[in-house]
Amino acid sequence: MVALKTISSLPWTTKMQKSLTWSKKKSIILDVANGLVYLHFGIKPAIYHRDIKTTNIVLDAGMNARVADFGLAKQNFESRSLINTRVAGTHGYLAPEYALYGQLSEKSDVYNFGVVILEILCGRKVLNLSSSGAPAFFISDWVWSLLKYVADSRPTILDALKMLEGDIEIPPIP
Repeated sequence: MVALKTISSLPWTTKMQKSLTWSKKKSIILDVANGLVYLHFGIKPAIYHRDIKTTNIVLDAGMNARVADFGLAKQNFESRSLINTRVAGTHGYLAPEYALYGQLSEKSDVYNFGVVILEILCGRKVLNLSSSGAPAFFISDWVWSLLKYVADSRPTILDALKMLEGDIEIPPIP
């Protein structure tokens, strides 16, 4: 039996940045993107994972990544793209339109995936708490301060995968 570990079990330090090459980081990111493409476009009805995060991505001995833990997953039985639903997921990973209004779509998973990419590339956890329990660092706040994203400008997971693979151009940042 092959031992599995999660991305979050890797050391989140400068050591991790040195131990994982860009090629390996990109491979992990592409594995997760391909898993999400399958969930969103490869099966009917589509499945929205709702909790894409580093602890829900397992790595095998060859560092191949797989999406895991479908406990919060929801099938899209409706023909419309947005589903109003009770919010479920992990703080720090939730898309704003989903966290605030319960509007779930495939782009909610894309937002989660983007946070995971930031964690992999920056080598920092999504949320670090101070000794008082208050957030001392929140990765999405940091990115938000650099660029204000809106849900409509987020690509589908299929387009994100194509951008990562170099098949389509990355659009200008709005």
